[in-house]
Amino acid sequence: MSTHIDSEELGRRIRKLRGDMRMTLKQVEHISGLSATHLSEIERGRTSPTIGALIRIARAMEKDASFFLENDERADVGQLLREQVTTLEGFASSRVEVLSPGIPGGMLSAYRVQMPPGAAQILQASRHELPRDVIYHVHSGSIAVEIRGSEIVLEAGDTLQATLGEPIRVAPKGDTAADFHMVTTEPLEAQS
Repeated sequence: MSTHIDSEELGRRIRKLRGDMRMTLKQVEHISGLSATHLSEIERGRTSPTIGALIRIARAMEKDASFFLENDERADVGQLLREQVTTLEGFASSRVEVLSPGIPGGMLSAYRVQMPPGAAQILQASRHELPRDVIYHVHSGSIAVEIRGSEIVLEAGDTLQATLGEPIRVAPKGDTAADFHMVTTEPLEAQS
């Protein structure tokens, strides 16, 4: 679910980060090239920055512009304790655990996938029309990854990295369950 970040909230986030970094308006002015008066108006929610201005503000504070636009405020460091791990629904007989809470502007999502013998699963990112990077690391069992019509078999301890633009078919190889980690630059979406 997407929410809109209004001018007031955007300004509050910029002001908070500037305060956390112990930067003055003059320091941000000097680095960004935007006037302190304009920055103050943005921080008070009286005006909205252009995309270019937001990028300049973000760079001055050593952040990506998306840091200020995330729906949920998140910390720069994402920690997920074992009891906080959630399971994605819609993956047939496979168990897909979400291992990363995300960070502002972050582009990585991590998952633990457990597949019973004989299962096959399409693991597809939510914006699959764009190429994305993916890494698989097998902990136990073995998996067959189908990429561009070719099958690559990974055994326990093996790792595969690829840049892909299409859905990925993964299946356990042999008569044992497979347990592997998957890290991707786009979050997974459930496949029913």
